[in-house]
Amino acid sequence: MAQALFPSPDFRSPTAVPGKGDVRDENVYGSIRMQNGGTGNAKMFTVPQGQAILALAGSGSADPPTGAGTAHQKNHTDLTTNLTKAGEIGPTIGDVSIRAISLQIEQAAYTLTTGVPRAYGATQFEVADILARVSCEVKLGGKRQIIGPVWAFPSQGGVVGSISATGNAATASVVTNGVPGTLRRLKFPIPMARIDALEVLIQVAGTSALAFSTTTGDGQPCLLTCNLLASALGDVR
Repeated sequence: MAQALFPSPDFRSPTAVPGKGDVRDENVYGSIRMQNGGTGNAKMFTVPQGQAILALAGSGSADPPTGAGTAHQKNHTDLTTNLTKAGEIGPTIGDVSIRAISLQIEQAAYTLTTGVPRAYGATQFEVADILARVSCEVKLGGKRQIIGPVWAFPSQGGVVGSISATGNAATASVVTNGVPGTLRRLKFPIPMARIDALEVLIQVAGTSALAFSTTTGDGQPCLLTCNLLASALGDVR
């Protein structure tokens, strides 16, 4: 069964037990930061833990953002990626078979008494703009595996519901990318070896730019995270 699901693990560490594999469910995930005025493209999974998170940001936005509460958007941690080597999943995860793909847009929280959002995270305005302008392409070894608009890869999880705030007669909404838990499930899983070059290209359409609700300073910066839901064949030691 393992041979049918996973690439041949020919490049194992010499310290691994020969001929043995540790099969498990795994998340392979990476993030970038979206800010007002962002154009062009950015690649997920090309920066490992401990290094700066790449951004799609306009010239008027700080990189990294300087607003209160945005420290988690600056450098990669376990929150934003589980890659310890740039562009490869490596022996830490092993060889995998990708079963589903999701894109999660970080959501803003609201002050209940006023309806005012935090200075980071996407409101319904940012979610709608990202879904209207941004595409996603998954590549292995430089070869396209799948491409589509962000809305074609629904969120695996997220906040669902709405918030009514009467402090300033405002009503705040909470939205996400599709119904959480839907994901883009693949009829034909994508096999990925531990040494395959992995790229997820996030691109703003044509010459347009991201137009967020807050256009001053850092805008309304939010993380966009791609999670590859996978079956993994790791090393036994």
